[in-house]
Amino acid sequence: MVNLDPTKLVTINQIHSSEILIADKPGFYDSVDGIINKGGSLVCSIKVADCLPLFFVNNVSKTIGLVHAGWRGISSGIVEKFVKSVELCNESVTDFYVIIGPSIQPCCFEIMDDVLDYFDSTFYNPIKKNKYRVDLQAWTVYQLIKFGFSEEKIKNIKKCTFCLDDLYYSYRRDGSNSGRMYALAGWHN
Repeated sequence: MVNLDPTKLVTINQIHSSEILIADKPGFYDSVDGIINKGGSLVCSIKVADCLPLFFVNNVSKTIGLVHAGWRGISSGIVEKFVKSVELCNESVTDFYVIIGPSIQPCCFEIMDDVLDYFDSTFYNPIKKNKYRVDLQAWTVYQLIKFGFSEEKIKNIKKCTFCLDDLYYSYRRDGSNSGRMYALAGWHN
């Protein structure tokens, strides 16, 4: 049982972008991949199946955030845009705790050289001709720290959605037949 009020739910149509919504009322919002709710009066939700669910919590102000971070969003600056949204809410990223939820890990996330230019070369390694393994979690942690989040307040749950097929959905493993997992962030009464 989650114990969150469904009448306060914020859902989004995710498009693998870097767009962040500052939500002040429940409902469905189009074309965004992250949500921040100042004061935490709402329940934020995203769907994932390999992408990183990023949970943000400020225990003092109760502000919460939830970001759907795939490689496209990470490479196009979704972490920096989330930081700007925090600042628009007159808060400091140093006050937030961050959890990186289960997602595809470097053991299973491979890319071809056709998209290589989107990635920071620090976070991929060649494995064979035209194929590379990417550590999206390390890249994300690097960006979080770069933009001011405290390393001590970042928790990475290193569970691979691709490997652990009895626990998680994986789009890369199962293709268009894959289900989705919901990530929720909110305060219960």
